[in-house]
Amino acid sequence: MNKRPPSELTDGASKKAKTELPIDKDQIAQLIAEKRREIAAKMAAMSKSSAAAMNSNAAVAAAQQRAQSNVAGLAKSDIQRRMDEVAQRIKNTMQSPNIPASIADPTKKGLKMEVHPLFDKSGAVDVDSIKSMFTKSNFSTTKANQRAAVATTKDAITPAAAAAAAAARVMEKEAIKNKDPNIPDSEPIDTKPKTLELIEPPSDFFDPMKNPYFDPKIAARASMPKQRMAGKAFKFIQKGKFVDQANKIRQAAVLEKLKADIAANVKKSGMAVELDMVSDLCVRREPPPAVEWWDAPLLGPELPYDSFTITSEHAANVLSDLIQHPVPIQPPADLGPPPPKPLMLTKQERKKLRRQRRLEAQKEKRDKIRIGLLPPDQPKVKLSNFTRVLGVEAVQDPTKIEALVRAQMRQRQLKHDKYIAENKLTAEQRRERTRLKLVENTHVLVEAAVFKIKSLKRPQHRFKVDVNAQQLFLSGACLMQPRGDCLVVVEGGNRGIKQYKKLMMRRIDWSEKAEDDEEEEGGGGAGEDDDGEPNECILIWEGKIKKRLFNGFKVIECRTEREIKDVLEKASASHYWDASKHYTAESL
Repeated sequence: MNKRPPSELTDGASKKAKTELPIDKDQIAQLIAEKRREIAAKMAAMSKSSAAAMNSNAAVAAAQQRAQSNVAGLAKSDIQRRMDEVAQRIKNTMQSPNIPASIADPTKKGLKMEVHPLFDKSGAVDVDSIKSMFTKSNFSTTKANQRAAVATTKDAITPAAAAAAAAARVMEKEAIKNKDPNIPDSEPIDTKPKTLELIEPPSDFFDPMKNPYFDPKIAARASMPKQRMAGKAFKFIQKGKFVDQANKIRQAAVLEKLKADIAANVKKSGMAVELDMVSDLCVRREPPPAVEWWDAPLLGPELPYDSFTITSEHAANVLSDLIQHPVPIQPPADLGPPPPKPLMLTKQERKKLRRQRRLEAQKEKRDKIRIGLLPPDQPKVKLSNFTRVLGVEAVQDPTKIEALVRAQMRQRQLKHDKYIAENKLTAEQRRERTRLKLVENTHVLVEAAVFKIKSLKRPQHRFKVDVNAQQLFLSGACLMQPRGDCLVVVEGGNRGIKQYKKLMMRRIDWSEKAEDDEEEEGGGGAGEDDDGEPNECILIWEGKIKKRLFNGFKVIECRTEREIKDVLEKASASHYWDASKHYTAESL
């Protein structure tokens, strides 16, 4: 089997080159010289690290001296002996071989890569003592880098410093064990286990007078004294408790208001006497009458109560079996909030509700047909679809089927006409429906409008003013005079007043005149009165009043202004005429 020839792609720099072994003595000598130079460099670096370690040993020795000064009851010979032992151990540790810091090669790649100690084949490397030389990875997060930095700082402590610190701790423990009992302790050592002691606060702590910083609203339940905690229990609130409190508050407010009003009236009248000091004896009252007004028909003008008998001649004419009931008076206060208005739906929402109702009714009808309560509906057959609906039957006898279809169509039409006739309103019902549309509720509020017209000589104008007011169910009066302005007052609902204003201000042409009048006047200007001024209608005032002042609408012809005032005074509406007399175009 022939092997595949080597590809050109595998002959590049990616293929690992084989190590060429020296075959000449000169090359071997050259390699030995290079190794010697490397060893000399390493020895020089090691000497520098030894000097740094000696400096750290001096710091450790100073720490040991401070520790020795704190230890009491130890012999100087023992201290000196232990110090010599520690120094000897440090010296032995420093004499152990170690890998010096190698010179970084600028051609190397990676994150702070150095020579790994496992690559040394001499066997003189102590792996456990050079943990600080291991490479530390750089992480992508800040917390990871901080943890790596702390670990690096801990690992960076030299073995000599660690050994010195351990020796100092051992010496302190031995000094405490071998302590002389004659030397007094500076501080007694408490060997009891530590426990948390709960101390109750003093009673003055809960007194706001003695403790200005205490707030009873936010005091913790655990900090309250036991005598207060024991008295608290869950209690139900009786029904109507807060309602009674609210009623008492309202009554107190009403009394305060009455007192304030009385005091204000007394101050206004100039009386300086306190009302509480006024006695009933100071008030002069009229003496009671000899005969009450309700007893006068029975007793007569001069008959006293003692001489009255049931058989009196006045009793037969006055006494009856009827009972007089007083007329109920409506309360002045409001009867309550108005009922909520129905929800106004859009056109799409109304269609949706109608569709849902029809679907529900159709579903109910289908269920009744399914269980046999109703007979199934016959198909709605017409001349345009009976061949498609009946199918084979229409083909077998088309004449008979056509007659049957026409009979069903006539039956459906008769049913429809009968339904329309049953629901059709009579002429009286239609008039009543129209009247109900126009009649508005004016018991609460009435709208009024006052018009001023130059002349109402034309009969067509008078007819429109009178008939439209009656058709719109408006009350008021049309006051006319031979020479002078005419006054029209109307009262009613909002809808009627709005339509009547449209009639008076827009629909009626006040400037036109009858042809007979124009011929008699000799072709005078159109729409002019006797003074030559154009005829017009002006809205003097419109607004809302409490109740109607007129009963129905009437057209009244008055000869003078005095008669107009008398008519308005009877209805308590004379201010309308005053407003028309003082009206100007600028005041509108």
